[in-house]
Amino acid sequence: DGRFVACADISPFINNLPFSRDTASFSTTDASGSTSQAANIVEALEVGAKALFIDEDTCATNFMVRDAPMVELVAPEREPITPFIRRVKP
Repeated sequence: DGRFVACADISPFINNLPFSRDTASFSTTDASGSTSQAANIVEALEVGAKALFIDEDTCATNFMVRDAPMVELVAPEREPITPFIRRVKP
């Protein structure tokens, strides 16, 4: 939380942010846990990372997975976060 992000394309993971914030070129001085984690991943991939080590204890849980109770509360088409588990390939 709270990190600086400059012009990162976090749109594979984050969309429909409040106030119509652009996620294809996302910038902030105070990223949330989810936007920070999305930025970390896309930045790592941009520089050619072949593997990611993710500490589940320090991750933004709502970024990693979307559980059944959350699906019931927020319709998938209104959810701004596409969980990492949906994007990752083994």
